[in-house]
Amino acid sequence: MWTGLLGAAVIAATALAAGDAAAGRGRDGACPDRGRPAPNGRALGVPDHACRPPTTIRMSGTAYTFNTRRGIAGAEIHVDELPERFAVTDANGAWQLEVPIGRDVTPYIVAEGHHTIYLQTFRTGAADIEQVNFQTPEESVYNLLYLLIQSYIGRPPFEDGCVIVSTVSDPAVVGMTFDEFIHFAPHGVAGAAVYGEPPLPEPIYFNDAVFPDIDQELTSGDGGVLVANVPVGVYEVFATHPDYEFASFTATCEQDRVINANPPWGLHGIP
Repeated sequence: MWTGLLGAAVIAATALAAGDAAAGRGRDGACPDRGRPAPNGRALGVPDHACRPPTTIRMSGTAYTFNTRRGIAGAEIHVDELPERFAVTDANGAWQLEVPIGRDVTPYIVAEGHHTIYLQTFRTGAADIEQVNFQTPEESVYNLLYLLIQSYIGRPPFEDGCVIVSTVSDPAVVGMTFDEFIHFAPHGVAGAAVYGEPPLPEPIYFNDAVFPDIDQELTSGDGGVLVANVPVGVYEVFATHPDYEFASFTATCEQDRVINANPPWGLHGIP
């Protein structure tokens, strides 16, 4: 009897240790605190069953020039809340960055010849955040859009704070690779209205020619929307449509900031 009980206890302890090890391993299955073997063969560091859970996740995506399919090489990707961390895009515009779990993170891009753009604010959980793309206008295009918006509203678009831009996008963009996404156009859902909490100023929608148009009462097939002169603060932005549901996003508005919550994040349709 004692032999049977002892055997059962050993099996239970082994299973418990294995479960603890699996729970504590990182994304690749390796224990981040495993240490390394000593020359005499004795393991150094923390054993597998004592692994600590991961404390960071990986954000990744691609930076590309607005209204083109060109990746931006050599751009710096920063996080507003973590000034010591940054990544540099590769030859195709791809980037990745480790960020802590359980934090608000607002990525932004600094790229030669392009205007600095901030993304929506993400709250990190246990899962990696992928396809965090930067749709980044060249300075010449940005300046034209600035003048166009100013002519529409009769004053500078940053007079009261920031500008928020997004795309009310087709549910099909969710889960696409960047290559699939960039060849899927237009991205938008026509006929949606955009609003915020707290309330936002009146939005300006982009027409099918991808220009902001004050005569466009709802989103076009492009899906683009722009809100100028948003007072400094934190906003939740929503889209409503009779036939679709959309994810919302958080915009952290600071003076003179351009926030572009672009697909497949932002106001994406829920599949």
